[in-house]
Formats: sequence, structure tokens, C-alpha cells
Amino acid sequence: MTHLRVLLAVLLGNACVPVHGPRGAYITFLPPDQRPPLVGASRAADSLWGAPEASERGDGIAEHRRASLDSLVRRFTPTLVLPRAEYVKVGTRKYRLLPVAATLIDTLRVDLINASPYSLRDTLNVALSETSTDSLVRLVEGALQYQSGAEVLGARYFDFPGRNPREWWQAYGRLRSGPDSARWSEPTVYAHPFVDRDGRVVIQYWWYYPFNDFLGNHEGDWEHINVVPSADGQRVEEVHYYFHVRSVRLPQGRFRPELEDGTHPMAYVGGRAYHVLDYPIRIVAGDRNEGSHGSFPYPGEWEAAAGAGTTESVRRRDRDTTRVLPWQRFRVVLTPEPSRIDYLRRPEIVREWAWLMLPVRWGFPSVPSLGSEIKFADVGNRAPYGPAYNAAWNRSAPGLFYPAYQVRKLSFVRSAVEDLLQPWYYLYVFRSPRFVHDMRGDFEREELARLGLAPRGGWKEKGLGSTLLGVHWGVPVAEAADQYGNSEGFLLWRNFWGKARVGAVELFGGYQRFPRQAPDTGTLFVYPITANLVLRGPDRLFRPYASVGGGVYGWEVRLRQDNGAQLVWSGWDPGWTAAAGLEYYLRTKVALDVGVRYHRTRGPGRTDAERDGPFEFFGLYAGHYLRF
Repeated sequence: MTHLRVLLAVLLGNACVPVHGPRGAYITFLPPDQRPPLVGASRAADSLWGAPEASERGDGIAEHRRASLDSLVRRFTPTLVLPRAEYVKVGTRKYRLLPVAATLIDTLRVDLINASPYSLRDTLNVALSETSTDSLVRLVEGALQYQSGAEVLGARYFDFPGRNPREWWQAYGRLRSGPDSARWSEPTVYAHPFVDRDGRVVIQYWWYYPFNDFLGNHEGDWEHINVVPSADGQRVEEVHYYFHVRSVRLPQGRFRPELEDGTHPMAYVGGRAYHVLDYPIRIVAGDRNEGSHGSFPYPGEWEAAAGAGTTESVRRRDRDTTRVLPWQRFRVVLTPEPSRIDYLRRPEIVREWAWLMLPVRWGFPSVPSLGSEIKFADVGNRAPYGPAYNAAWNRSAPGLFYPAYQVRKLSFVRSAVEDLLQPWYYLYVFRSPRFVHDMRGDFEREELARLGLAPRGGWKEKGLGSTLLGVHWGVPVAEAADQYGNSEGFLLWRNFWGKARVGAVELFGGYQRFPRQAPDTGTLFVYPITANLVLRGPDRLFRPYASVGGGVYGWEVRLRQDNGAQLVWSGWDPGWTAAAGLEYYLRTKVALDVGVRYHRTRGPGRTDAERDGPFEFFGLYAGHYLRF
């Protein structure tokens, strides 16, 4: 019997109910027949768990190892510090979003999709707690075979109530204050030890959050950290922190993990990403925009930690004790290796661990978010698969999909200066401490560029620069200074300059407005379009450059007469330009660009007789340069 037929038999025979309003739009850009592989155990698994046949429960944990493993994972259970604004109010009570038991999400939802023509056929729900053990075994066995029918596909996921953050918070408030509130208020962590390639025991601590209300909204959220105990199991040797698609491995230089009571790592749960739409979205859409649930080693501003290179603001502990989940409060669940669970010999074990083995998304596949219109890329709005299907399962940091974040802490002075040089930061300046990704770590710059953690250089460089958030000061020289005064340009006032760079070729252009010197009154607009060759220094915090080139210079003269009339004449002439400047990289791909550029073209006279002399001016350019 194919996987699809098994699935349909289970669905039609066990607790099937129609759902309200099929939401199948995601199938146009999220293939329902694709899932990541189940990450297997290492060859050393038996040395940790014992022989599978020695497990009386069938979960692959030998009985003579169970107590010692349970004691080990409890000894290093982390303490969490939750985000400040991630809570819902019901009446006068405040309920924080807590990591809870995965088994609280009981209903498996299945969207049946026609393979040809490709369209949503039907949607069904299966309550796992009401499904017979035999049917549950067949469901898990069929799902692990990863087969599908020729005509109908099945997209499976756990669906938390609600379709957007506003509705998720309302549903969460009802759950925390309802008849099952005791279970929803119990923090739970899933502790999974494994043996790494160096023969060390590593403990992964996994937390499940029902939803994520951040830049990329999504239902279901699994986060974790790794703790590496010493060989005698008495102290912490290493801690690996994971956030988004980054990982931090401590100790790292002078950076050490924070420990509570000597053996319990502190993890600061992210966090808030300040952006232009922050408050409008909070007010209009009901989003918190706080709570990525990434695990950070310290509070502060983490540059390029969140999606699209966004800085994430992680809060320190304060007087609000509800934000701290001490290790003593957690229900610690010793979590076995899925491939060792013998549900055929002990069918009843599948009821306890079906959620771990099933290859399903932990939430509606894709929900509206800031990036949800980018159809063919995961921009944080897709529900994740469970821990055993995560690329980090049974793996240390850095690893697949989790490259290293080399921590460097900036001084307050440098952080403040850089904030002031980024106008889009002005509402949130002087936030500290500030951590940045130090690219002088284990990876070569070419490797960082390949991973997207650093901009490409050389002939592969692509970038855009402008004075849209800067200034440009134009200074006529030689004969031009006799007729025209200096031009102080700010944002779009009196000037705008921009450039596009591909490799060593740069297109540069814009306009500058020069006032006419007395006794005449009027204005000169100069708007060149030039192509230049650029010589750049190596990619560092400060990168010098020089360029030379030429093009066409447009100009327009407006001369006001005594009678109030205005004379206007214009034209185009060839010209050339040269520049020297310095880029100061405020972020990996964003630089403050300061330079001096010389321009020379023919003078803007009304007649050829008036245009004997050249028109020359210097431009002091201060803007920003964005690399891709």
C-alpha cells in the first residue's frame, strides 16, 4: 500500500473533521512533496544509549543507561531570559510566550493536493490523541518511507489556531487562561545527547514555541543550544548558541559562556529588530516584532544576526522576573534518537514520540510577513520541520546552514559614532553593547562571500551608492569661481549624486545647483553622466579607492532679469572626472563613502564666444555605499 493510501485510510477512519476555509495559496511556491532528510545517529550511538534491544520501552534508551543520561542532561539545563514585549494580556494578567511541550499541538492537518492539474483538493484534520495505536504506527511508518501517490499529494503540518500574529496572540491568551492552562504554563525543554566526531558527548537542548512574531512571522518555532560537558561530566567545556542561520561557539578568545550555578548556561532569547516599519506594524497589524527566539550568549545589539543582515536587539535581565525561566522550572525530557525507536516491537511508544519522527512542518506552511511576497525564497515566514529534520540535529557548531559568527564587541565610542553615521538608526542610537561579526575568523574572505556573509570583491563586486542620506558640497574653481558660488547640498536639496559599480567599472552621475555670483542673479544646474575605471584597496574596515573617467555633462543656466523675466539656456558637452575617496564599512555590506571628485567640462555660455574657458569644480561627496 502506498504512503498516500495508508495516510488516507488513517485520515478517513480516525477523527476526521472538515476545516474552515482552505488556505492553499502556499502550494504555488512551496512544493508539498519535498522535505529535509531525517538526520541519523553516529556510529558511536550505542556507546551512549546502549544496545537498542536493551530498551524495555522501545525508545532506544537502554535501561541501564537511562538514569545516568537523565541525570547528565538535568545537570546542564540552561536558564532562559525571554524578550521584553513577548506577552499577551488577558484581563489584568500578563502571559509570556513560553517554550512548551510539543505534544500540546495534537491535531495533524493534511492538505490533499491534486498533482495534475495542480490544485488544492481538500483539507482534513487528525487528532493524534484520538487515533488508535495501530493507525498511528501505520501513519509514522508510511511517512518515513517518503512515498506519495501519482495523483494526489499530501502536505502535512501541525496548525496552531489563527492566521496571523494578532490571531495567534488571541488564541494563546485563551489557552493560557483556559481549562488546560497548567500544561501551557509549564516550560519544557527536550534534551538530546549525542556523540560528536571527536568522541565527545554533546547535549542539545531544544525548545518549542507555538509561533514566531518577528520580522519573518511563522507558526511553530524550534530553537536550541548545545552544551559540551567535560569528560568527567562535571563542568561545562563549550556552549554552542544558534540564532537564525548563524552559530556562536564559546569559549572564543576572551568571550566565555555565562553560567548559572556553575553548570547551567545562560541563553538570552532574541530579540527585537528595529526597522522603519516597526511601530506602524505594531500598531496597525498587532505584531510584536519581538521574539525571534534565537539563542544569544549575551544581551546587546547583534549586528547582521537576523534576516537580511538586520541588527537584533537582545534584552538584558531586568526587574521583571517573569522574563527569566530558571533551569529549575523546566520539565526536562530526555529525547532519544528517532532511528532507534522500535515502534514495531513496542507499538505503544509511538504515541509518545510520533511528533519527533513525523516529517511534518510545525505550523501552517507559509504565513503573511514582511517578506512573504518573495515567493521562491525562505524569508522567515515558513514553518520549520521538527528537531530531527533540522540540519543541526546531532551536529556541533559551526555546521551545515549554521556558519560561524565570529564575535567582536565594539567600544561604546565606536558604536555611537557608527550609529550617528547611519541616519536610518537615529531613532535608536547609542544602544550598547554592540557585537559584530568579525570576518577575520576561521573562514577566508572568499568563503564568507560564497556563504553570503561578506560582499563579493574584485570583478564580482556589485554596489550602489548615493547622497540620498548624505551631503555634497560643490566648489567652483578657476574661472568658474568668478561667476558661481559654492553649492551646499543636503539630501535632495541642491544636489543628488549616485553611482553603480560592477567590478572596476563605475557609472557616476547626478546634479548640482550652483548660485550665480552678484551682480547677476540666477542658477546653474550641472548634471553629468560619466563612466569611470576604479582602483580599490583590499576589503577592510577602511577601503580607499580612486577613479578616473569621462562622459557627457548636461547644464542649464537660469538668469533672472531686472524686469522679472528669466532667461534659460542649456546644452550638453563632453567632460572628464577624477576622484579619490575612502569607504568606512559600518556594516559588512554598508559603508560610509567620503570622497573628493574633480569635474571639468566646457563653460556654459550662451554663445561660443562666452564658452572659451572651461567650467571646473570640486565635489566633496559624503553618502553611503551598499554592496550586494
